[in-house]
Order: sequence, then C-alpha cells, then structure tokens
Amino acid sequence: MGRVSSVEDSLGHLLQVPGVTGVSLVDAVSGLSYGAAGPQNLGADECGRLAVLIDERLHSAGAEGELETVVVTGARHQLVLRVLPGCGDPLLLTVALERERANLALVLRHLDVFPAREAA
Repeated sequence: MGRVSSVEDSLGHLLQVPGVTGVSLVDAVSGLSYGAAGPQNLGADECGRLAVLIDERLHSAGAEGELETVVVTGARHQLVLRVLPGCGDPLLLTVALERERANLALVLRHLDVFPAREAA
C-alpha cells in the first residue's frame, strides 16, 4: 500500500504546478493504471495508443532511439506524454495542461524529477 500512496502523492504534487489540470500514470503496454489525479479524464488507453503510434511512425521514418516525450497542443489545452522506462514494461505519464496558465518548460522540469520508478 505504501507504493500506491507514494505514486498518488507524486501525482498530486504535479497538480500543484500552475496550469496542470490532470495527471495519470499507466503501464504503456497493458494499460494498467497506477493512479490518476485531477478532475480531467485523460483517457489513459487512448494516450497509450497515441504514444505507440507516434513511436512506430518515428521509427518507420528513420528515427533512432526510444520515444521520450510528446507534446500535443490545442487552442486551449496541451497534453504531455512522457515515457518512463523501468525494470518491466515502460510507464506512461500523461499530464493535461491549461495552455494559458501553464508554463510548459516548468512542467517538463517537474517531469524530469518525477519519482515514477517506485511504481515499476
């Protein structure tokens, strides 16, 4: 139970970053949810499929290496998908932002120090 609480605490901490409206952490392969925070429904399954599709397309276009971060922007919102490699299946951290209030660089900095390896 300590791990789940730690993950939920970490997700809740990300909600304190200005402009962040929702956060979820899922297994990128199975879609198993490790936790979510915030009122925004992030559609974890859809985000996982989007990350896999982008990764496949990048590799077919000749890109090398692994997918790290994808930022999807809209007129009012942004969505950040961060792949977190772990001991097992990679984890997908999804963060929804309100574009007018969020500082994307600050959010990315917080994601760099996200302690997601505890959940792996």
